[in-house]
Amino acid sequence: MRTELVLAGACGLYCGACGIYRMYRDQDVERLQYNAEEVFHCRPEQIRCEGCRGPEEYRWSPRCAIAGCVAERGHTFCFECAQFACEDLAAFSADRLDLPISNLRRMAEVGLEAWLAEQEVRWRCPACHHPVDIYSRACRTCGAELTH
Repeated sequence: MRTELVLAGACGLYCGACGIYRMYRDQDVERLQYNAEEVFHCRPEQIRCEGCRGPEEYRWSPRCAIAGCVAERGHTFCFECAQFACEDLAAFSADRLDLPISNLRRMAEVGLEAWLAEQEVRWRCPACHHPVDIYSRACRTCGAELTH
């Protein structure tokens, strides 16, 4: 599988901006420790993700309901479905700043490669250009304020 596909969730999320992916990929020890203890109740080394389409043993959620639905219907992304944007996707999107649905619409409009290139630029700190996640309000590398 092409590497860039790994970072494009069937739901429309860009894995490169996912907090779980970022803390694992960046080996952000402070965030890994906090999330392991306070959020996920696991060991920090159990928080790992190589992207939604990466190797199953390195996906945060190998049994993702949305990915399962898309695969069952023979699609790659939700926007390919006749029932786009279904109730389940709408609820999922609402909990994630409505990015999944808007991302899927954009992906359908410009194509996967162009969308991935846009996401790569969008989810970088404007000051130091380090990758950032959707929930960070300041860059964890340089401290610059982020506006998403």
